Amino acid sequence: MQPETLHEDAHHRITRFSAAGGSRRAVVGFEHGRDRMAGFAPPQPPGFARALGIDALVVQTARRDWFISPGSPALAGALAVASRGYAEVVATGFSMGGYAALLYSAACRASRLMLVSPQYSIDPDIAPFDPDRHGKFARIGLPMPRPETWGNTAVEGVLIHDPAIRADRAHAALIRAAFLRLTPVALPHGGHPATGVIGAVGGIGRIAQALVEDRLEAQAIRRAHREARRRAECYRLNLAAAALARHPDRALAELRNLARHGSPRNRFEAGLHLLAAGDLAAAGPLSQLLATGGAIPATWQRRIERALRAAGV
Repeated sequence: MQPETLHEDAHHRITRFSAAGGSRRAVVGFEHGRDRMAGFAPPQPPGFARALGIDALVVQTARRDWFISPGSPALAGALAVASRGYAEVVATGFSMGGYAALLYSAACRASRLMLVSPQYSIDPDIAPFDPDRHGKFARIGLPMPRPETWGNTAVEGVLIHDPAIRADRAHAALIRAAFLRLTPVALPHGGHPATGVIGAVGGIGRIAQALVEDRLEAQAIRRAHREARRRAECYRLNLAAAALARHPDRALAELRNLARHGSPRNRFEAGLHLLAAGDLAAAGPLSQLLATGGAIPATWQRRIERALRAAGV
């Protein structure tokens, strides 16, 4: 699938990956947040689009702006033009990309959405329950439209979230109230994004294929989550973090084990949970992780350094 830039300005970019021989169907994928967003990353088509022989429109943003910028009207217009020739369009979005999929669902003529842990808004006046993102809203520097003001409130699809994450649960409730035809799918301890457990065993593509083929069922997603839990280390991490308040001994033991023997990402997250719980012994594994230098993202290093300072280490 060869990339073709359909729209690009200082704010947003649309890249089309065309299927061999052309296609009357397309999936529009809105980029989620990256560790560092200062310009565009190389666009990549989703593997399921290639497997199904359909076109993919990859929508990117140059910064963590929730696709809200002076270029938003141009992006909406470009999506309308890009989607015009297709008999059917579906759209996907995770987190920030989920908000964009809702907001631009009318512009891109999406008939179905797959939303994973999307935000309804990060404006403090609208989402006071999500303080961790209020600083990001301030950096956008523009009003944040409620998604139903631009989006197609009659669009169908699934709204996947982790009910154990308070902010994600509250965002999902606001979205459900505005987009009545979306089916909520709660995946407890899936993390953010809520499909993290399914993704750990390579199951996201199958869900996306079912979306395209209009055979996606909430029950099947829940079953995939249950089956993946046995093999997904991140499920143990999320479950232990949630259990800290009620079952501290068991939760701390699991987090200590993951902080020493888990994958780099889970070592990192487990160590931060331990420090927040007052377990200063976590400083050792985290310091070892920092010592790997370029092997971990710079954002991890900053978070570890902040956590160590907050713990007085």
